[in-house]
Amino acid sequence: MHHSPLARAAQTAEVVAKHLPQVPRHACDFATDRTPVPSAEERALYPSQWHGWLDGVPADERDDDAAALRRAVAHFGVAGTDERRELLITHNFVIGWFVRHVLDAPVWRWIGLNQDNCAITVVRWETGRPPALVSFNDTGHLQP
Repeated sequence: MHHSPLARAAQTAEVVAKHLPQVPRHACDFATDRTPVPSAEERALYPSQWHGWLDGVPADERDDDAAALRRAVAHFGVAGTDERRELLITHNFVIGWFVRHVLDAPVWRWIGLNQDNCAITVVRWETGRPPALVSFNDTGHLQP
């Protein structure tokens, strides 16, 4: 279990860990909340209606050209010879970036892929196949 080091994700990981005591957990920089912000060279790839909002992203939240998020996808989004399952407890824009990647959508399309709190999104990487979005924003486990 990999979780963002930020408080809300760390607290959620603590709750989940009580139900999965055999699963080790740790704070993981790949899961840290980030906002992909285009550089001047990449700005034209984003719809102009979002430029003002992106300009207002605080410096400590910016991920220029999604460099850190691209590294996160490269780290987790690989198929190997052994089956493995990775649980990431993270934030909206990180999940949106992974979903955007899996769907091979334009770089800006993470915008508007909003997650409910505690929702589950499942992606799958298999050797010889494109990545697949198995479920998105599933909140069925939260129903009484």
